[in-house]
Amino acid sequence: MVLFIFTNSYPFAAAAEQTFLSGEVKILRKYFERIVICPQSGEGDLLSLPDGVAADLSFTKKFATGKLVLAGLSMLFSKDLYVDIWNRLPASLSFSYLKKLFFFLAGAQLTRQWFGMWLKQEGVSASNIVCYTFWFTEVAMGLGWVKRKLPELRLVSRAHGYDLYEELYKPWPLRAQSISLLDGLFSVSEVGMKYFFEKYPKFSDKYGTALLGVPDPGDISKPSNDGVLRIVSCSMLYDIKRVGLLLEGVACAARKRDGQVIEWRHFGEGDTRKELTTRVSHEFLPNAKGNFFGYIPQKELIKTYLEQPVDIFINVSTTEGTPVSIMEAISCGIPIIATAVGGNVEIVQQKNGILLGDNPTPDEIADALLWVCDHPAEMLKKRQGSREVWQERYNETTNFEAFAQALVEIRKR
Repeated sequence: MVLFIFTNSYPFAAAAEQTFLSGEVKILRKYFERIVICPQSGEGDLLSLPDGVAADLSFTKKFATGKLVLAGLSMLFSKDLYVDIWNRLPASLSFSYLKKLFFFLAGAQLTRQWFGMWLKQEGVSASNIVCYTFWFTEVAMGLGWVKRKLPELRLVSRAHGYDLYEELYKPWPLRAQSISLLDGLFSVSEVGMKYFFEKYPKFSDKYGTALLGVPDPGDISKPSNDGVLRIVSCSMLYDIKRVGLLLEGVACAARKRDGQVIEWRHFGEGDTRKELTTRVSHEFLPNAKGNFFGYIPQKELIKTYLEQPVDIFINVSTTEGTPVSIMEAISCGIPIIATAVGGNVEIVQQKNGILLGDNPTPDEIADALLWVCDHPAEMLKKRQGSREVWQERYNETTNFEAFAQALVEIRKR
């Protein structure tokens, strides 16, 4: 059997997807004779891949800007275009949505063209192939069009956050049509699966949950023993991550208790990094420190958690799938404070952390942080709870083995 994995940019070295896919690919290789990874974009160095696994960069080249525009123009007479516009009236007549629809269809068309040509050149029977898109995007739609002509092909997709919740992001075009062409649609959280069940119940037999996971770090983090509250957070510096709000919460905690020393470290890159650093220098009292370290690879991040004391990990996003950053933290036995959104409500429980409301104030964030300082015995129990939640639900080996077996079963149908 041949497995195609369609990604945003993995295995390019800068790709955040490597956090999951590097481990998953090793396990999938045990079940498939050949794996072809197709990144939609990326440049620079490629990560090393196991024997029998190769990256096909001709797919990446297919998505050059000029080709994308031409592909979009070729879809102006597509039935799918007008069906989607009709189904979403009057919202579909806005410029922003028409632009999104244009590039969605363009990407789907390029995917269809590329995969059709690959099958022709390689001479591989579609009955021996499983296509797996790591994100539920236009790539899944394009492969679905190929499946219309080659029903023996098997096609599955994962859905995370931005590619799932239509109310929180601009609506994805042709959603029902895309789902109808899949053999399986796997959410990375139970909340996400429930969302699909409620929004598109017609396709309930296609839905499943395939939790992601992270490897065992081999050790656990240690709490501070000098009275300092040490906070970590990890995310890209996007608006939905609300790192500015977190900054305000840390500053508020320092003001409420000026005798408490607070150290906050954030890992993750973004355009606002310089601005946030400036805000720390202006808004933090002398008893608080904040540092922004940019992106570091997973192994280095875990090493930091294990070698330097960490008292609490915090996430105040507006929405989440099941964040890898929290999985990494709990694998190291770090307790969590998080907003009650998306998959956060599954990974953060009373036994391992504190759930905030979905739109907390800086004052509420500060109170949660200071609760950590005031309840050392409870926090030790939550540290053990974090490790238990990782072992029970987010162990990389367990989850990826289960997903690999699900793909094999779908291929056998």
